[in-house]
Amino acid sequence: MKKQIILLFAAALLLTALLPGCSRSKPEPTPEPIATSPPMPTEDPHIGETEVLDGMGGTMWVPEAPNLTPFGLEPTNFTVTDQIPSYTGQEDLTMRRGIDVSDHQMEIDWQRVADYGIDFAIIRCGWRSYDNGTINEDSRFRENIQGALDAGLDVGVYFFSQALNIVEAAEEAVYTLHLIEGYDVTLPVFYDWEPMPYNSSRSANVDGSVVTACCLEFCQLVEAGGYEPAMYAYNMLAYYTYELKQLEGITLWLADPGTKPIFYFDHTFWQYSYTGAVPGITVDVDLDAMYVHGGVEPVFRYPTPTPSPSEEPSAETTQASEQEPEQGAVG
Repeated sequence: MKKQIILLFAAALLLTALLPGCSRSKPEPTPEPIATSPPMPTEDPHIGETEVLDGMGGTMWVPEAPNLTPFGLEPTNFTVTDQIPSYTGQEDLTMRRGIDVSDHQMEIDWQRVADYGIDFAIIRCGWRSYDNGTINEDSRFRENIQGALDAGLDVGVYFFSQALNIVEAAEEAVYTLHLIEGYDVTLPVFYDWEPMPYNSSRSANVDGSVVTACCLEFCQLVEAGGYEPAMYAYNMLAYYTYELKQLEGITLWLADPGTKPIFYFDHTFWQYSYTGAVPGITVDVDLDAMYVHGGVEPVFRYPTPTPSPSEEPSAETTQASEQEPEQGAVG
């Protein structure tokens, strides 16, 4: 009897062990991983752009200009001490000192300017009105250019443009060539187009492609007249208005006030101050530098004996506007 009880107890234990296993559900199969496509490559948002310094300690992206040469000089190696610019980098670079003037500087004692150490002057010869479009001779152009030459300075000139199309740009070039005929202009002849900060300005909505075409037209005619063609621009105007990729071979005068030029592309002239103080000039004047690499000064084209344009400036063309441009970059 005792043996039967033990057998029954063992059978009960076995049954208890087997019953939970019988009640378990069959485990779910592990799901196969879902096939996914490889991630699509991210498109570079800056295709066709170049990263440049923004002047505020950072960088920005601007349209590429593959036909232009990068500047190649380290901005941090530039200094301006007592209004005199210098470069302390490895390259043998010196700078000639210059000014640019217009009738806004009033009467100038050019000998005092030369004695102060100024080597060259870029003189406004004329300007187009931003309101009615008339072309005008700078009222002090002739006395300024003759005074600078008599004091032994090298001289270049600029025309302040408000051209709306290449016909007007050509008119400005012809007018400029007439004005400088007979003067020893050995530095470039600059095209200076700038947007005016007025809603009423006739050039307020001119497209960058038109501005570029006007610059090219002006420079081509200046070159045909035997002078070195050049253009003036400040950073944002150069980067975002002009189509720089089309301006290969044109000498650039860069406005970038401060102690260092940060423009990415090569340039020959640097306007580093709008508020210079120079003996012989009673008001503020723009200060400029011309880069001289390896002790070899840039050589610009000299006037050649080509026939003068047949069309003379008319009285209507030279009539002064009631509003003369007070552009900030060039005096």
